[in-house]
Amino acid sequence: MNILINLNSSSKDVKNPFHGGNEYANRIVIEIIKANKVNTLYFYCLSKKYIDSKVLETIKNKNSNSIIVDQSKCYNIEDAIKKYNIGRLFDPLGVGLGNLNLVDIDVVYTVHGLRPVELLTDINEYYFEGKIKYVLKHILAPYFNNKYKNKFRNVINLKAKKKQLVVVSEHTKNTIVTLFGTNPDDISVFYSPEKIFEKTNLLEEKNFFLKTNIIPKDYFLLVSSKRWVKNTYRAIKAFDDLIDKGLLTKKIVLTGVNSKVKKVVKNKEMFYFLDYVPSKELEILYKNAFCFVYPSLNEGFGYPPLEAMKYGTPVIASMITAIPEVVGEACLKFNPFSILEIQSRIFQIQNDDNLRKELRILGKKRYVLISNKQKEDLIKLVDIILLNE
Repeated sequence: MNILINLNSSSKDVKNPFHGGNEYANRIVIEIIKANKVNTLYFYCLSKKYIDSKVLETIKNKNSNSIIVDQSKCYNIEDAIKKYNIGRLFDPLGVGLGNLNLVDIDVVYTVHGLRPVELLTDINEYYFEGKIKYVLKHILAPYFNNKYKNKFRNVINLKAKKKQLVVVSEHTKNTIVTLFGTNPDDISVFYSPEKIFEKTNLLEEKNFFLKTNIIPKDYFLLVSSKRWVKNTYRAIKAFDDLIDKGLLTKKIVLTGVNSKVKKVVKNKEMFYFLDYVPSKELEILYKNAFCFVYPSLNEGFGYPPLEAMKYGTPVIASMITAIPEVVGEACLKFNPFSILEIQSRIFQIQNDDNLRKELRILGKKRYVLISNKQKEDLIKLVDIILLNE
């Protein structure tokens, strides 16, 4: 069979070059190519330059039976389906499929979450994304809510010859069922696959900390700081208040920082501001953090806590959406909308040695448990895509 894979889904966002959907798509695409034996794989993309380098290298392998379809040669996915006699489409981020005519082919597609419906906006957006945008979203909330609900409804109720709707957490499945009345049996839950990470050595870690002046094991870590949904605003306010009261002894590392993030920080001398860092440097930060803080307001899955747990780094995290499903009882949880509660957990983890020791052990065990499920689910999903069921 000729199988078309929408690689536009795995293209990196210019504003947010590292995001879970991108990692998800790239990992699955690589595994599809490795497992494929008899199908011809077509990869639809805007341009080769937008394809992840590891994915592109795997596609170009002479034994991969893979062909890149540049969008300049086919105006849209429907054109590519007709031109290359496609029998099955896989879209790793299927939110753009709702308006396509796919009644003549099989479709496997993933919906990672319903963030625009579950969380239209928040005060974080006021400070990080623009005041006018925040105000307009509040004024026009009924319009935007209906718009996003209709968009997801079209995707969920996609018309195809045969379709397989995949979600990455029980949370997302339950949201779809309760919001749209979808039959639970029509939704498959396969956890997002484990990220491929680069192991670091002691010399690389030493050089990184010399370059940044960060002291290993002596900092709280927050990532993707400029994305308002990550709730960095409230976390910063919590840290600043503890500093003002003389209750914080550790510094804070923020990654993915821009000028708007810096502007809301009061005690700048206690913070390290980093832009998005390469994956290897991010691993160094996860591995050597005193504690990883994850105050996110909405996740369809949520990679970062697991990335910290695999090193035994203690984690404190938001208690909502898919995050509790991923972290289980291996972290200290808080209400992400309460600055006071975030403060309390930060202070607690800083001053309780026994709690940190317990979370190191629980975190590693949780990582192994979820990692095993991720591996099993990845095999199942690839088999479905390649018709190996």
